[in-house]
Amino acid sequence: MKFYPYKKACALLVTGALTTGAAVPALAAETKTAAPQNAEESKTKAMTLKEIQELVVKNNRLKTTLTLNQEKVIAGLSAIDDGLKDLRDSQDKAAHARRDASDAASKGQAAINGTLSLPGAATGTNKLWGTITSGLLSGAVKTASGMETLVDNVADRQRDTLEDQQTELKNTKMDLNKTKEDWENESLAVTQLLVTKTVQVEKGVSLLTQKQSLLERVCRIEEKKQELGFSTGTDLSEKKLAVSEGAKELQSAKDGLTLLKRQLNDLMGREIDEELIITPPELTRTIETAPAYSEELLKTATDKNYKLKTLRRDKQQAETDSKKNDRYDGQLKASRVDMQLADVSTEEEKVNIANDLKKKLDAINTAAAEYQNKKDANSKAKIEWEQQQKSAKLGLVSAVELQALELQYEQTEMELSAAAYAYDLAWEEYTMLMNGTTLDIYDVYKSKLS
Repeated sequence: MKFYPYKKACALLVTGALTTGAAVPALAAETKTAAPQNAEESKTKAMTLKEIQELVVKNNRLKTTLTLNQEKVIAGLSAIDDGLKDLRDSQDKAAHARRDASDAASKGQAAINGTLSLPGAATGTNKLWGTITSGLLSGAVKTASGMETLVDNVADRQRDTLEDQQTELKNTKMDLNKTKEDWENESLAVTQLLVTKTVQVEKGVSLLTQKQSLLERVCRIEEKKQELGFSTGTDLSEKKLAVSEGAKELQSAKDGLTLLKRQLNDLMGREIDEELIITPPELTRTIETAPAYSEELLKTATDKNYKLKTLRRDKQQAETDSKKNDRYDGQLKASRVDMQLADVSTEEEKVNIANDLKKKLDAINTAAAEYQNKKDANSKAKIEWEQQQKSAKLGLVSAVELQALELQYEQTEMELSAAAYAYDLAWEEYTMLMNGTTLDIYDVYKSKLS
């Protein structure tokens, strides 16, 4: 029984930066938030998987960061709305100025015409004055009209820029909402993965402790045998070496257990070295095979897939850009290429979903078979263990042999629980895939624990 991989995996979890994109920060940050209000209560009792999951969803820093990013995007959308309103106000003011100038010019021209129509008013000087005044009024109208056109042109360009930014921010807002929703779902599976691994390693530490006790006992017996001349120095050296190696293995498992519990505490928003006692999840799931792969099953998975939705969104945006009249030829060509890239990525993603679905179904059936095998092995080991206990009472089995047999039986118990947990997680992964939940963060955790 080797536990070195657990230590390595846990160390990677604590130090690794796990991200889902630019909007998602590292999960294992060095700065620690204050412990939740009910953390004191959790110190004094064992915590169930459900209780740990609730704290992870409630107090994890990633959720807080995503919420702040959402607020930032909402503030940006509000600023763009204000900018668009200012543009409309500027255009309205320019239009009012042109209308006022036109009205003033009409009234002024009417006054001039009225003055010139009076008896004795149509002198050369008055006519010259009327012509100059009419020109000035006409110039004012042209100036106001030109200003309106200028403001409209500038406003249109700025509006295009702001509306592009508005579309991008709206898409970002939808992406953040999806990321937040996915994280809450993924966090449940990540917590289940870490809790079950912690329970397994904790059981492993217990078995290694018993194994170490047995090795030390055997070593003492070997020392006595050597003293009586029934053993060689080589035999004793081998026993001592086994004790030394066992101590290292035990310490490595304990270190791995500490790192796992620290990671769970960190996800719950607690101090990383707070005492954490976990109630092992019950093995209650009935073993059943996965549903058969079908086109209908695949359609359900693809319909819920958010990445496909974003690719369709990207294609629609590129198609819109390719039809804009104010773009250069190079920009229009780039937009058409973007449409083609979106099509290629969409087909590739559909293939990935189909392959992933097949893997998830195969994983369930493989885990189910392994779970059943471990149940059978455990039942057989239990019968043998009970028989050996009876033999020990009759003096047919020594105390040392009985202790070794007990360890073998407890080993099958641990393997049974590990197979049951793996089976549960296989179903969880399938369910998340069918519900359209991304597994990016979960897969990183899982790969580092394997």
